[in-house]
Amino acid sequence: MTMLQFSATLYTATARLTPRSSWRFTALIASNSSTTGTSEQAAASAKKDDATKFSEIQDNISKKEEKQKSKKTGIQTKFYSPGKRWFSENDTIFSKRFQAAKSINDLLDLAMLPNLSMNNALKLISSITNQINSGKSQLVNIEADERFIHLRKIVKTGTEIRIANDDLSRYSQLSTPAMIEVMASLREQGKRHTPLLRMLSYNIVKYNITLTMKQSATLLYSMAVLNFPDKILLEKITSDLLECIPNSTNVTNRSIITSLGFLRYKNEDILNAFCNTLFKESLNYKFHDYSSILQTFAALQYKSECANSFIKNFAEQSGPFNTSSAEWLDIVWSLAVLGVVRPRHVEFVLDPTFMERLIGSSKLNISKKLKLLNVNAIAQFVLKDYKGPLLDEDSEVFNNILIRSKEKQLYIDALSETLTKILPSPSYFKTNFNTNMGFLLDAEYRINDQHKPIKVEDWNEQSKNVRRIAIMVHHYHDYCRGQNDLVGSAYLHTELLKAKGYDLITISYENFSIQDKIDKRINYLKQCMNSVQEIKSI
Repeated sequence: MTMLQFSATLYTATARLTPRSSWRFTALIASNSSTTGTSEQAAASAKKDDATKFSEIQDNISKKEEKQKSKKTGIQTKFYSPGKRWFSENDTIFSKRFQAAKSINDLLDLAMLPNLSMNNALKLISSITNQINSGKSQLVNIEADERFIHLRKIVKTGTEIRIANDDLSRYSQLSTPAMIEVMASLREQGKRHTPLLRMLSYNIVKYNITLTMKQSATLLYSMAVLNFPDKILLEKITSDLLECIPNSTNVTNRSIITSLGFLRYKNEDILNAFCNTLFKESLNYKFHDYSSILQTFAALQYKSECANSFIKNFAEQSGPFNTSSAEWLDIVWSLAVLGVVRPRHVEFVLDPTFMERLIGSSKLNISKKLKLLNVNAIAQFVLKDYKGPLLDEDSEVFNNILIRSKEKQLYIDALSETLTKILPSPSYFKTNFNTNMGFLLDAEYRINDQHKPIKVEDWNEQSKNVRRIAIMVHHYHDYCRGQNDLVGSAYLHTELLKAKGYDLITISYENFSIQDKIDKRINYLKQCMNSVQEIKSI
């Protein structure tokens, strides 16, 4: 899937430890998958002797990798273990030089030591980042320094070894910057090692005082990529961010908001605080940066006075010529979720020429097709004054086979069983059918003006004084974390059903459990059905 793009040039090198990456958030709600990439740029002003040092470093890496491949010879890297009183000769040399180091450059030179252990590499990273974060020292473009890159490689390799051996105890002794670095390393490897992530999260919450903006950004991005939304760590991060945001004018704010969106974590205090800094004139955003913010607001269904001003301005000034056809579709979809889409936006998307461009770009995946169907439904049922093109009825976009997740299908089965007990028979309702609006309808039944249910076979014959009632069961993934609001896509589906003329019953997984006895489900669903009938009557 495509993800929200970040511009690497917007980041100051000394304000980050992990390389940020370009990622789009366009298919966040329609599909629960993600891909990530990382990029690094070498400093133009690197010294000549760095190349020589890096050559020596590469030799050391090659030797270590060869040794690690052989289980018979064992792993040569020695780790310091709390409780043991002995050091290797390398540890002794490292300890003396570490204590004698007077600058960040001295610490970086220690990366040249042969057979540097992972613990010592983490100790160096921790000391370097603490000095930078405290303002005691500054170093331009530290991440482009080959010595620092080498330290990160040692951490990555050591993490792989420890995970393979389930040797997690030593991580509990790491400093907070080192634990954050390990989590970033797991992210880069794409390894969701849950026991290690839980231990790191627990220790960061327990022992750290206040996380910096940069540390929060690194943690949130790692949690998003690894799909590890630890509730307690998220609460700590957002609590610490509230202290940092008022004094921050860094474009890192935008990346934090996007990570929160990917995690479906909605905290209006944080979002409101960020809005006060996001749109300052001093921050030089590009079009796709604003697009990223917009799509995150849509994913979280976030609206506020400040956000609405930005959203309306963006809607008025943006057009398809500012970006790619795939991103324009995502933008229009987001404007629809936020309730500010205009006929001209939709006309561009449904124009045959635009469709040809979109298909030709090889970006028309299942997520994009569902969004196209959403937009087409918006043109038909939401925009009353729309006179532009629509999708052809025989368009390939309609030929999607929508498949429920196993978890959601269990809810549909429970709903069908419950309706069978309430209505005269299964012939009075339909479940799990394609709306041709980009999603499946969980259930539908119809009643006449006497509130009597109508058989499905008679739906077309009795078109007058008939009320169509849709039922949507929303499970855990349909809601934001932190605040119990529907995510953008689920909210848009409910709005489309209303616009098409349905009376809507929405059921939360919190009130309708597949583990409940059927009598309980019957009583709850009856209340919902009666409530809809009474509201309409009034």
